Amino acid sequence: MDSMVATRHTTLERLAHYVNIVSISLLLASGFIIYLGLPYLAYSDAYAIHVISAAVFISVNWIVMPYSAFVNQAIPGYFFWPADFRRLWGVVKNFFTGSEYPQYTVYDIGKRRFTNRMHPVGKLLIYVHYAALFVATVTGVALYSTSMSLMGVNLSGLVLRIMDVIAPSFHLSGLALARVLHVAAAYLFIAEIIVHVGVVQLDPRKLQHLKSMFIDGKEDVLSDPTADIVDTSEGEGGYAEKVVIRVK
Repeated sequence: MDSMVATRHTTLERLAHYVNIVSISLLLASGFIIYLGLPYLAYSDAYAIHVISAAVFISVNWIVMPYSAFVNQAIPGYFFWPADFRRLWGVVKNFFTGSEYPQYTVYDIGKRRFTNRMHPVGKLLIYVHYAALFVATVTGVALYSTSMSLMGVNLSGLVLRIMDVIAPSFHLSGLALARVLHVAAAYLFIAEIIVHVGVVQLDPRKLQHLKSMFIDGKEDVLSDPTADIVDTSEGEGGYAEKVVIRVK
């Protein structure tokens, strides 16, 4: 067999990734224009861009991405399994000693799909991403309006009451603490992007993954140096014990 072409990223995943790139760029740029008072845009224009891009970014990350993971049976692939700890240790050893780089992509020919696509550092970044997103979403609600409600519940008021309980410990008002946390979440997003792009994605072993994400969604698993091909069609056990018969 000379090749084994498989779908690594669905069309929905790729579209969501494109939208994420645009929306987070607009979100951060407009946010810092507002926060630092930069002269590049009028405040009203920057604010409008910030609110619209925030709505898009939140929708993609809280609705579209989880939906895509669910329908593609990919949710287990986002969990940090014992195998990921071993892969992460292998990455650390490779960095410091030049030892063999671990294979972390797992394609199951029995299931005809990837059971793991993500670099172990990438999985940790997902958790950082959603922690920052949660903080940014919650504090953003309070900063956007003091009367934002959903189904009769004043969400802004609820967030501000929580902030008011915590804020005195930092000698701040509740609204000021919300602003500090909102900016901190922005810096966390920037740090995540730097690691995601600079450390993980620029690895030359991931060229097929980048082609898949940005062009056609497919890759030749046999020529992917990060791939471990397995067959679990005759195996038993849960996700963590899926590697039964190694093909590659």
